[in-house]
Amino acid sequence: MTRILPATLKCWQSASLITPPSQEGYSESQVAQIRVISILSSSGDTLSEISTLLNDSWQYRHSGWECRRQEFILQLVSGTDETRAHYLWQLYTSYRPEDVVTYLLMPVAEWLRQEDKNILRARYLQCLTDHTQRLLKTRQCAENIKPLLKVIKQIKRYRAIYLCHQPSVNRNAFAPVNVHSQTSLAH
Repeated sequence: MTRILPATLKCWQSASLITPPSQEGYSESQVAQIRVISILSSSGDTLSEISTLLNDSWQYRHSGWECRRQEFILQLVSGTDETRAHYLWQLYTSYRPEDVVTYLLMPVAEWLRQEDKNILRARYLQCLTDHTQRLLKTRQCAENIKPLLKVIKQIKRYRAIYLCHQPSVNRNAFAPVNVHSQTSLAH
């Protein structure tokens, strides 16, 4: 059960996927259920989708991490700082943090390497920085914060590489030309 945030377990309880532990802790059957939910959430399914799969499997429609990536990119494109923060916190409390990093944040970071993604890359970097600060405020263990710092470092490196590869501009090329003072090469 390690590597599952207490907030994630509470979220799973709120979604009626697991029952609260007794005063002695989680029973063996509860731990088994937590493992099943952890495996299912690793595929990127939402808690609602997991509930449907466990309770009404005939209605289940797979979505997974690709759907989560598209939702997050939509947040980067048209969301606000608040909606991005809320979405990322929701993911972090619904899924195992290492799954969020591996299947969502790293692929999105790779997608943001493209040169025309400067604004989205800045929003992404701000979102991850804010999320890291939120985790620090809630005193999360270093295991949950270190992968985020790795992604932040990767994004900053992309940004530095991109800036280093910008074509240099010859400022004299745009200087006004005085037509009358130029010497003619043809004599």
